Amino acid sequence: MRNLENYLSKRVKIISISSKTYIGKVIGIVSAHDNEPEIDEISILNELDNITYSLFENEIKSIKIISN
Repeated sequence: MRNLENYLSKRVKIISISSKTYIGKVIGIVSAHDNEPEIDEISILNELDNITYSLFENEIKSIKIISN
């Protein structure tokens, strides 16, 4: 289990379990306690298409902080 709060406001690269890549700033986190289903969720403003995506933690294959 990852602590997604560590990525808030950071520029990251996320690869989903479906092999889709997202690069951009993490703009929101919803903890499992506040979410239905009870799974942590992360929102990223994707630089590749300028769309905000939300991913459940179990949809993330890898996440890495990257520099500008």
